[in-house]
Amino acid sequence: MLKSLGILIGGVFIGAVSVEIVSKKYPDAVDKLRAKARRITSEAKDAFKNGYKNATHPKPAAA
Repeated sequence: MLKSLGILIGGVFIGAVSVEIVSKKYPDAVDKLRAKARRITSEAKDAFKNGYKNATHPKPAAA
């Protein structure tokens, strides 16, 4: 358990340092990637809200 926690913390630290190095070296690419991730997240959020609304408030059946 303790070993797994240490590996997890080490991986997060190495990942954060790697992202900082890459963002300093290639700032335009990182900005484009962040914008794309933001757009995908926003679209997924909207899709979830629409799906939830349709599931909780179904439309009346056509006669």
